[in-house]
Amino acid sequence: MTIIHSSPSAAAALEQFDIKNSTAIQVGDLYFFSGMTAIDLSTFEVSQADVATQARITLENFGAMLEDMGLSLDHVIKVNAQLADVTEFPSWNAVFLDVFDAPYPCRTTVGAPLVVGEIEVEIIAASTPRK
Repeated sequence: MTIIHSSPSAAAALEQFDIKNSTAIQVGDLYFFSGMTAIDLSTFEVSQADVATQARITLENFGAMLEDMGLSLDHVIKVNAQLADVTEFPSWNAVFLDVFDAPYPCRTTVGAPLVVGEIEVEIIAASTPRK
């Protein structure tokens, strides 16, 4: 098992919020990423935008972290999302379908009270892309 702080910005964001966990952990060919909300990694501010914008920012942050590791969103095989308001699923779904290409990652979406933001996303990536 390898603990990964995939980017200095992500590690700094965790410190900013006094969060004690790993950004990602690699086990074999799999990368397990902690949940993330729509945080601007340069200012550490949480976006107050709508769910679609928050979802896009969050997935872009994952994309940047994956790129730092020599991977891309094409390597994502599982996406878990928690929505503060499940009636926002169509907004989340539209972003998911725009960001990911077929074959799509497996996905679970649930409603949950969130500490910050309107959506929290976690991913699992593999060293081999889906396509």
